[in-house]
Amino acid sequence: MAEEVILRFDKVKFEYLHKKPILDEACFSLRRSAKVTLMGQNGAGKSTIFNLIKKELTPLSGQISVAAGATIGTARQTIARADAALSVEQYFSKDFELIPGNIKSRIAKALDAVNFDIPLDRKVGELSGGQQARLLLAYSLLANPDILLLDEPTNNLDKAGIDHLIGFLLTYDKTVMVISHDADFLNCFTEGVIYLDSFTHQTEMYVGDYYSVVEEISRRVEREQRENAQLEKQIKDRKEKVNFFAYIGGKLRKLA
Repeated sequence: MAEEVILRFDKVKFEYLHKKPILDEACFSLRRSAKVTLMGQNGAGKSTIFNLIKKELTPLSGQISVAAGATIGTARQTIARADAALSVEQYFSKDFELIPGNIKSRIAKALDAVNFDIPLDRKVGELSGGQQARLLLAYSLLANPDILLLDEPTNNLDKAGIDHLIGFLLTYDKTVMVISHDADFLNCFTEGVIYLDSFTHQTEMYVGDYYSVVEEISRRVEREQRENAQLEKQIKDRKEKVNFFAYIGGKLRKLA
């Protein structure tokens, strides 16, 4: 029996400015427990895809489907000023309507995933920028979301922190989509790549480890560049012939 699809983009179109598309009928689907990289040139629209999944943006057309009941988690970028006076434990507990009895052990597990050891009574406003980034990443892991979206999660982690995060993701049995420039990190756990082409504004799904997929995409891009160069040469040759016959005039002008 095929594994359930938890997330699907079906011919999704999106643009910030009229007739300047970010996505043009983008299509892809993710099954439960898949771990994939979202890849594309800078500015292609990778963060836009995350915001569409989180319903912070609405597509111009097409359908974005999330499996019924599936939860979505993502690391916030900054600590809200209103939360600065909270302790670490209070910060992790603030979104629970009913705080679970095992909250401290869950916090400890989330912090361990990013190799962050800190007293739970420490005020979050006292933490450095790098420490707050780790806290935010750990916070996204706490709720055990069905779809985990991570945008450059290794930026504020040292090697030990990255190793801990890789270990966590390898054993995480939910769906993970990652944006990152850390190729070694991605190659350790992702099993496929969604490639967002900044020229066509469409997505393509590749299966395989990160390095193999990047090599495959590179070969495809080189092949397309050669084909485009040949096409440009043909166009140039035909233009030159047209100009030549047009210059001669007479019946040859009609041929041109």
